[in-house]
Amino acid sequence: MAHDPVPGSGEPRPDEGRDILREWPAWLILAALWVGSLLAEPHLPARVPIHWGFHGEVNGWNTPWEAAWQLPALATGMYGFILLLDWGGLDFRAARRMAPGTRRQMRLLVLALMAGVQAVILGSALRGSTPGDGLLLAILSLFMVLLGNLMPRLEPNAWIGIRIPPTLENREIWKRTHRMTGRWLVLAGLLGLPLSLVPWTSLHVVLLALILVPLGAGICYAYALRHRMAAGGILPPEAR
Repeated sequence: MAHDPVPGSGEPRPDEGRDILREWPAWLILAALWVGSLLAEPHLPARVPIHWGFHGEVNGWNTPWEAAWQLPALATGMYGFILLLDWGGLDFRAARRMAPGTRRQMRLLVLALMAGVQAVILGSALRGSTPGDGLLLAILSLFMVLLGNLMPRLEPNAWIGIRIPPTLENREIWKRTHRMTGRWLVLAGLLGLPLSLVPWTSLHVVLLALILVPLGAGICYAYALRHRMAAGGILPPEAR
């Protein structure tokens, strides 16, 4: 169950972080998405490639209207939904209120990723070329480095992190899992940045591996840790 912070404990108050004026960086990213799409739409070709297979072949197309407006609409809706989740109450047994600054940084990071992908898709369509796999890999690799640095600061929440039974039931497992996974994500991102300069023929496979290996390792670690704690007779500690 969620709890009220103890006065003087340094824990964020329930209404702390709900200052809407501090959301201006997110508004700036969203505004750039909408304005950029507005300027690009009249110049887009009749069919805009939006999805590619493992070997770089186009297997998905959109109309100019869909290509221009789908992602800004998705980003805006997602941002509003995440904002409601972050400002709402938590009901996880191991829940602790996350620092408002960390929540804002996570929202900005997700919006920045979506803006980067939109810029690559529209920019390539305007040039009449295929988005370079290396550029997409570089954007995602940078995202992974930044996400990995934020992971140790995450608390059990309603939308991001390794949200599986062991981590949501026990804060110690959550913290240890996200510290370990954060390191793996940073390493994967740092590996992906130089790989983005290499002309791979199946770069999508490399991309999937860089994402799935750290997350898979984190999930396995959480379950192994819970099993080790149970075998040692250590009851999952309640949130402190």
